Amino acid sequence: MRRLGVRVGAMVAVLAGASVVAVGAQPREGAVELGTILARAGEKVADYFARAQSLICVETVRLQPLNSGLTADGFARVVESELRLSWDPLLDSVQPVEAKTLRQVLTVNGHLPRKNDYDNCTTPEQNASETQPLSMLLPEQRRDYVFSLARPQKIDGRVVLVVDYRLTTPVAVEVSEVEGNEDCISYNVEGGVRGRIWLDPDTHEVLRLDQGLSGLVEVPIPRRIARRANVEPHLTLERMDTSIRFKPITFTDPDETLVLPVSSTQLRITRGSGQPRLRTVTEYARYRRFLTGARVLPP
Repeated sequence: MRRLGVRVGAMVAVLAGASVVAVGAQPREGAVELGTILARAGEKVADYFARAQSLICVETVRLQPLNSGLTADGFARVVESELRLSWDPLLDSVQPVEAKTLRQVLTVNGHLPRKNDYDNCTTPEQNASETQPLSMLLPEQRRDYVFSLARPQKIDGRVVLVVDYRLTTPVAVEVSEVEGNEDCISYNVEGGVRGRIWLDPDTHEVLRLDQGLSGLVEVPIPRRIARRANVEPHLTLERMDTSIRFKPITFTDPDETLVLPVSSTQLRITRGSGQPRLRTVTEYARYRRFLTGARVLPP
């Protein structure tokens, strides 16, 4: 039996915004406070998207296969890319629901990408763009989530606001083949997630975002591929736990400080995959800011 590789795409609308209140329910003090917190957080995200379009950074992704004890199994694959943000709030006079992160792969394991690389079945190598996680806090996505205010916690020794969330839309899985790699499929999972947001109590900027599956997700394998590879007609996604950290990055000339993503970790367990357990650690660094079409300033 051949082992089938898998490339998983970004979950759509990882983070939405503003409060969700049950129809017909009387407003409560806690609900009003939550709505205010999330509305302010959404405003901060919109402002961030507008400013971040002038930024580029280097993304370094380390994809480490794991054994059954969740320790390293073999060598990690390291993919380095350049990222920039794409978001046009004036497109067709309607504010778009999501911003996109655009990716250009620079190196794989320290070398230029190889066109016929059999092991290129990874998200950064196959995804030229992904949904920006903080799109969830934009107003257009509020209706799809239920939020609740959790107890305050500490990040870096400071007490911060904590909001739990759950995506209410049903699970939908979109599967496609990866051109040029017959043992690789791509799938996007929409819906069926829950998580937690950590917010700065003063500025309402996101400091950390966690997300995980609400339950098992079955990923159908295209019949032609399953028959050729002699594998089961579906995969089972058991875990996809993601945590993203944001920290202030200061730029000069002119002076400006933005709260930007600095790292993320993900643990994915997929029953039936050629790579059933994978830990992905991502670092975002070397931020640069465009002030004009010909001027790039480092932080």
